[in-house]
Amino acid sequence: MNYAIVLAGGIGSRFWPLSTDAKPKQFLSLFSNKPLLVESIERISGPVTKRNIYIATNKTYKKAIQQCLKKTGILAKNILFELGSKNTLAAIAVLVNKIYKMDKNAVVVVLPSDHIIKDKRTFRQTIKNAIQTATANFIVTLGIIPKRAEGGFGYIKIKDKLKVKNITAYRVDRFIEKPGLVKASNLIKNKRFYWNSGIFIFKASKLLEEIRKLNPQTFRIITKIKNRDDLNKLWPRFPNISIDYAIMEKSKSLALLPLVCGWSDLGSYQVAGEVMKKDQDGNISQGRHIDLGSKNITVWAKEKIVATVGLNNVIIVDTQNGLLVCDKNKTQEVREIVKRIKEKAR
Repeated sequence: MNYAIVLAGGIGSRFWPLSTDAKPKQFLSLFSNKPLLVESIERISGPVTKRNIYIATNKTYKKAIQQCLKKTGILAKNILFELGSKNTLAAIAVLVNKIYKMDKNAVVVVLPSDHIIKDKRTFRQTIKNAIQTATANFIVTLGIIPKRAEGGFGYIKIKDKLKVKNITAYRVDRFIEKPGLVKASNLIKNKRFYWNSGIFIFKASKLLEEIRKLNPQTFRIITKIKNRDDLNKLWPRFPNISIDYAIMEKSKSLALLPLVCGWSDLGSYQVAGEVMKKDQDGNISQGRHIDLGSKNITVWAKEKIVATVGLNNVIIVDTQNGLLVCDKNKTQEVREIVKRIKEKAR
């Protein structure tokens, strides 16, 4: 049977001040009347029935997630509330092990909760193809053709083609996590490099085998978890590491399927601007905004009227939580500003 794990524990600090510690971006309705998390659940609920969808999130978001999931049909027992941030490997390992105990033939889809997908039909068909490929004992990742150099994304280099049940995929040569802008600029010149979408599909048994080989500390911990009390006691022992670094960069069993469906990872305001409607001058305006003569600006005016005159290539976000004014080419650095704000508040 097919299962899904939706990752919803991130802080989304590069989306400050819209995204905050109390209510990060996955709980916000940014481009429709539904939160990003709900959109993610609905998107995967074709290939995976809702009773088999699991959510991994932080315990501090308990109220936010309960409110968000009221009408989604997600079972309360399928929500893992992490006791502290351990990146992605720990939560995925715990849930995959839980699923495997119930269903030895389980195939699991892992996906983030902050993606925008324009073509849902193609997305679902690609997921179905990836599930078929995963049954041949591959860990499948969905790759995106790069639109630009993006230093904060992971990159995947493909090698030879492979066929599984008439589905064409590619063996993965190597996996490069967040190479930085300079290296990324060189990588995208090679047509064999794809962006890592952060979506993985695998047999539960296969991932557990890879964790046992490549991150034995995590494997030892999950085998000791029999109930919630065990999880609470053992959680601090998990290494703080992503599944990308711990498993994907080292595994020899990776396959890639290209994903062509209007995909965007909402990792920054610059990326958000790519999916929003622009006027004739390339400006994006949300809320109470008045402009004269600006070009290529994005304004989110949630509170006060924001007036702009003759600006170029900037982002302005005004909320109750704060005001951000940022060069569009520096949006990846918003995370650093958030760190400094927190340090100053101590």
